[in-house]
Amino acid sequence: MTVARGSTSPATDTKEHETAMAPRTKELNERDTKLVQWLNEAHAKEAELEAALGAHVGLTQKASYKKRLQQHLKETREHKRAVARRIKALGGAPQAGPGLPAVPTGVGAAAGKAKAAVKAQAGAARALITEQAETHLRNVQEELREEQVEIALYLRIETFATEVGDRDTASLAKRIRRDEERMAKYLTAELPRLVKDVVRADVPRDQRPTSSRSGRGSSRSRSTSRSATSSRGGTSSRRSAAGSGAPGRASARR
Repeated sequence: MTVARGSTSPATDTKEHETAMAPRTKELNERDTKLVQWLNEAHAKEAELEAALGAHVGLTQKASYKKRLQQHLKETREHKRAVARRIKALGGAPQAGPGLPAVPTGVGAAAGKAKAAVKAQAGAARALITEQAETHLRNVQEELREEQVEIALYLRIETFATEVGDRDTASLAKRIRRDEERMAKYLTAELPRLVKDVVRADVPRDQRPTSSRSGRGSSRSRSTSRSATSSRGGTSSRRSAAGSGAPGRASARR
């Protein structure tokens, strides 16, 4: 094909257009390079948990637990967006996960979602062969583990940002860490409740004590103890009165 002088080929035009549309990133110093790297780890983790939480919501039937998962899913999506904005503000681009070199935007999120998809498939398979109570319990255990990972990750970012004078990154990391700590606190309280659900679902009643029986037994024991104490106290009082009255009668006779 002959190209007229001064004109460009369609391939050249396409390449120039792609170059113009590509995200521009500035040269980062050592401080910002480390911040962008760690924030990218957080971004990939949030993408992973976004997909995992969505799968867990679909497997959950307990209303109160499902509602809290849905709330945290919204928080997780907001966290991912906020981290991405901060990365861009520092001059970077949301990309791959821990320690990986720069790759096209979105790869980190895609990698996180792919990892979460594998976990979701495993969770769905487990749900098919276990009781609902057991599924809830296993999911909470996984969620609690991931929350602790996120708490450590954001504490690391917060501390580093504070030490190098990046108040905006430190403030963002602190805010997200507090959200994760609240979720971890909820899951820590929920886990024993779900264990009790497993007990009720899987262990026959005659193999576990009931709180009502224990309560009645304890009440009877306390009642018997109080009656015995009261009886001993009454006997002692009568003996004391009899003893103190004897000398008085003797004196009267004298």
